[in-house]
Amino acid sequence: MPVASTSGVTASEPAEVTGDAEPVRDESFAPETLSRLPLSNDLLLRFLVADIALQRGRTALSAQTWYDLANRTHDPRVARRATEVAVGAGQLGLAQETAQQWITAAPNSVGARQILLTLLIRADRIEEARPHIEALLAAKPEDAAAFFMQMHLLWDKSSDRKAAWMLTDELTQKYPQLPEARFARAVALANQERFNDAIAELDRALAARPNWEVVIQYKAQLLSNQSPAGSIEFLQKAIKDNPMSFSLRNSLARELVAAQRLPEANQVYQEVLNLQASNLDALIGTGLIALQQRDLDTAYRNLSAAITQNPRNVDNLRYYLGQIAEERYRFDEALKWYSQVGGEFALPAKKRLPRVFARLGRMEEARKAITALPADTEQARIEHIQMEAQLWREARDYKKGVDILSKGITTYPQSADLIYDRALMADMQGNYALAESDLRKYVQLLPANAQGMNALGYTLLTRTAKLAEAEKWLEQAIALEPDSPVILDSLGWLRYKQGKLPEAQELLKRAHAKLSEPDVAAHLAEVLWQLGDKVEAKKVVDAALLIDAKNETLTETISRLGIR
Repeated sequence: MPVASTSGVTASEPAEVTGDAEPVRDESFAPETLSRLPLSNDLLLRFLVADIALQRGRTALSAQTWYDLANRTHDPRVARRATEVAVGAGQLGLAQETAQQWITAAPNSVGARQILLTLLIRADRIEEARPHIEALLAAKPEDAAAFFMQMHLLWDKSSDRKAAWMLTDELTQKYPQLPEARFARAVALANQERFNDAIAELDRALAARPNWEVVIQYKAQLLSNQSPAGSIEFLQKAIKDNPMSFSLRNSLARELVAAQRLPEANQVYQEVLNLQASNLDALIGTGLIALQQRDLDTAYRNLSAAITQNPRNVDNLRYYLGQIAEERYRFDEALKWYSQVGGEFALPAKKRLPRVFARLGRMEEARKAITALPADTEQARIEHIQMEAQLWREARDYKKGVDILSKGITTYPQSADLIYDRALMADMQGNYALAESDLRKYVQLLPANAQGMNALGYTLLTRTAKLAEAEKWLEQAIALEPDSPVILDSLGWLRYKQGKLPEAQELLKRAHAKLSEPDVAAHLAEVLWQLGDKVEAKKVVDAALLIDAKNETLTETISRLGIR
């Protein structure tokens, strides 16, 4: 009977025979060439020990026993099995020896050379790998093109890049007319940061095979390292020669995004969607651009469509959709998305769960979510304090939140995050002096931080009569982040307080277009109301109420002005 697999290593399985069917055999050696070694009691016992040890998870013992059997039998079948077990057991040095035994017993075995090649390169014994690559290419010359296209996958970050280039150079010189060999040379050169030489090799490959998309994209990638504008110009020309290439258009869009030319990137992605509405790269690209530009409706629609089309490996998209749902105050939906996130985005998603649970009124689950998070570093412990304080903020017990943050600051007195959070919570509590003091300390700790400058400026604007100082801080903040909707809102509210209503209206409209939160809407509605545009003010208020009808700033503004 076949033996069950153990510890991730396939156990020995005899060839399955059904009726008169021929047994499966390795064609790299002829049965008549195998040694006719008698199966003695000693050998049989060793075979049993090797297999039973593997079944019971004693992989090191099994690998050593199979190695001993390969030495005793000189049989390629035994050497092959010894190699498989040694690799599975992580005994890579032993695997190299058994793979060499396999090749000695079956010189024509492609599988043996492939495995030994991988093991030698993994051990950074690149020069020793050369004869095996030559043997593989000689055995199957028709596979040379495919091999050269994948050759760069043999090396990892720890490989000797110079040695890899020398081997690549030596092998590819025998194939001067093969464009794939030029590609292999380009990659090996680029790995040594010889970008001009690499680009020259890619040009030779394109001369032999014009409009080769893989090479065009790689050349664009290398050009981007030297000149993003040059890469963009190169791709634009390539697209003119290949107008129906979706991959080249998507590459161009990604380069434009990297250059922060978002409107142009979005236009290119839209061209792809116009030609192929289900194109996954373009759906994701337009969704992420929309998210960055605060167009939440488009971001949600396109990212959701991307997940529906390809639900695998999209943890980052689920995380972004959870954030969008939070910003829309759709906390049940946010919980659904965050709960589905895995991979590297799993921990950031779990950190957002306590607030979501709290906004849903599920405080016990919020506390459990905090407890479940790791607290093995100082930063992690600070985040725990922040999240616990956030729960009391959601419960509107601001004093309790301030107390928790104060205890945290006693333990971590230089934590800018805790100081900032306490400032915001103290403001909600009505302790404006503490809020101002904390924000002044925050900007001392982080002097080039636009968020801190904006928070201090806004606090001085709304809680004190220090408008001149508030203006100084807000002007510095907007200079650092001219498109920040939060800072635009603060500056717009300052202009309103200064009686500069037209300028206030312009700033607040820009802020509201990027961030339709109720607080921003309340500011814009008040300016519109004072300017006499009461119809538009009511529209802004009605839309904000759909987002959060309980927002204190919004409800106070409506009541005070009698907007409704």
